[in-house]
Amino acid sequence: MAAALEARGVSGPVSGTEPERLERARGAVRIAARARAGRSHIAKAYQSGSSKVRFPRQFDTDVPEAVLLNTAGGITGGDRFEVACDVGAGAALTMTSQAAEKVYRSPGGAGRISAALRLHGRARLDWLPQETILFNRGRLERRMDVEMAADAALVLCEAVVLGRAAHGETVAGGLFRDDWRIRRDGRLVYADALKLDWGAAAARDAHGGGVATIGRPGAKAQALRGEATLAGARAFASLLVVATDCADRLEPARAALADINASGNVTGGASAWDGLLSIRLVAVDAASLRAALLVLLAAVGVRVPRAWTI
Repeated sequence: MAAALEARGVSGPVSGTEPERLERARGAVRIAARARAGRSHIAKAYQSGSSKVRFPRQFDTDVPEAVLLNTAGGITGGDRFEVACDVGAGAALTMTSQAAEKVYRSPGGAGRISAALRLHGRARLDWLPQETILFNRGRLERRMDVEMAADAALVLCEAVVLGRAAHGETVAGGLFRDDWRIRRDGRLVYADALKLDWGAAAARDAHGGGVATIGRPGAKAQALRGEATLAGARAFASLLVVATDCADRLEPARAALADINASGNVTGGASAWDGLLSIRLVAVDAASLRAALLVLLAAVGVRVPRAWTI
């Protein structure tokens, strides 16, 4: 019966048959860092599913570096990944990733990443994963929740690239949603919500309404070219520092941004208030964005993970 229907141009599951069930990736990592005898140590490391964590030996710092790996090779619709990190009083930890996270075309639904970070008194955490690359019709929802003490120090840096310019890729449809919530001594001090959704055309195409053509974006994709959005840029990043000395880091950040903006490939700005330093960047491509982030991180006194340079 199925063959006869296919011959007549009718596709889809036949009554009485089970629809195809696609495998979904799951992964979780939980890490705890503690201070002992004036040094920071990994007190707990748990991994499951497609999420792995490695701790390469460091030669230029006493701060442990945790490197996250996704053995599934990327993220697509229905995948779920979780990270939990607890940095004890007086301890320090750097979190990064082995490579850029790739978000592939979704057959339905969105992939999800959630991170829960906790910093105790005088703790320091640098959250510095490499870029997230969103491919055409990829769909990703990401959530970051932070609980930190008033005297803890936090650096968050997330970069997103819409397709790979070197491969001639254009993202003509997809979804990217990013939510950050930071609480300091139990008080909400930072909330940021970003949603890029130009998925109406992609959803229609996925159900047989047409074939999306890379390089021919629809109206929602065109909206990203406006001056109030990405102005045609294909890469962007948020760098946030939450620490008691943020006001002292503002001028070095703005001095670095003056040179970065002069290049013409990257546009950025910085502001500081209530113990927070926020820097936003948009760039024409991933390489320009990475170069700008390296300069900015050095300017605000943040060590770049070794994984960034390999």
